[in-house]
Amino acid sequence: MKLFQRLLVAPAALGLMAPVAVNADTAFSSTTSLSGGAVFTIGSVADGGTTDTEEELYMQYGYGLDVTSSFTGEDMLYMGMETGNASGPLASMDSSTGGTGAITLHSLYYAFPVGDLSVTAGPLLDQDDVVAATTSAYSDAFRLGSMPYSLAGNETGPGVGVAYSNDSGLVASVSFVSVGGSDSTVGIGADDGDDVSTFTLGYDGDGFGGGLVIASNDGEAGTSGYDTFGGGIYYSPESVPATISVAYDTTDPETGADATDLFVGVDYEVGPGTLSAAYNSTDIDGSDSEDSTGFEVSYSYGLNDYVSVTAGFFTVEDTSTGDDDTGVVAETYFSF
Repeated sequence: MKLFQRLLVAPAALGLMAPVAVNADTAFSSTTSLSGGAVFTIGSVADGGTTDTEEELYMQYGYGLDVTSSFTGEDMLYMGMETGNASGPLASMDSSTGGTGAITLHSLYYAFPVGDLSVTAGPLLDQDDVVAATTSAYSDAFRLGSMPYSLAGNETGPGVGVAYSNDSGLVASVSFVSVGGSDSTVGIGADDGDDVSTFTLGYDGDGFGGGLVIASNDGEAGTSGYDTFGGGIYYSPESVPATISVAYDTTDPETGADATDLFVGVDYEVGPGTLSAAYNSTDIDGSDSEDSTGFEVSYSYGLNDYVSVTAGFFTVEDTSTGDDDTGVVAETYFSF
């Protein structure tokens, strides 16, 4: 789950890992770090679900563990595990994750520097794990998010990625993930297996930046392949404590209609926390009934260094019923 990775793994970027011992005498080396996080989500969604019968107040959870280890001080071995019980309309929250209560491994890869390059490879790599370009600086921690096609992260398998950055702010990356690469009857790059390639190019300046993303799934496993193209920009003016992000994403599937998504998000520091608001509009070619719009407002603040609370509401058009799904949700995040 990408939310857990943002909360837990961000401090362990290449070259920034600090030796942290977790019972180093008996369990881990001094360069291995174990961190975790949990989220409690409670809320109700009016007109929720496809039959408009899922409107009750209910609660769900997500839980994740991350293990990172460095062997040179600049490299990183990463293992991510998670579980949860997301269901119903609240399963669309950014924090949601499914599961049975048993911790399962979702990511396993190794990253190391080669000059100005960062190379990432492993048996469990997500399509959006290696992304150098920043297309949106929005918090993306409530219901709506940007780049739903180009950075969906739906494919996982053996993969490799390379990222580049320099002092001028230019960044770029390329990655390849083979969905059937862990199957001995399919293999990596096989004619009957899905392979997805992702390219990004961007610029990160002082208070502003943006990027472009291209992704392509060959659809050779009998699924529907696709080609996507998206881009976005972000800006943080010096005069106000806010960040404004605008992103546009498109997809051209082998079967089905083309689609576009426009996203606008604003994070604004208010008091002890951050007020966030976002809008998105999705357009499906040739079908007005499948077009949708969404809007959200939330407020996040930290109770202390390890516990934070986010409360807000969202409204998203339900294309299956024609009604708007309106949710009121509160989430508590714990990191350790």
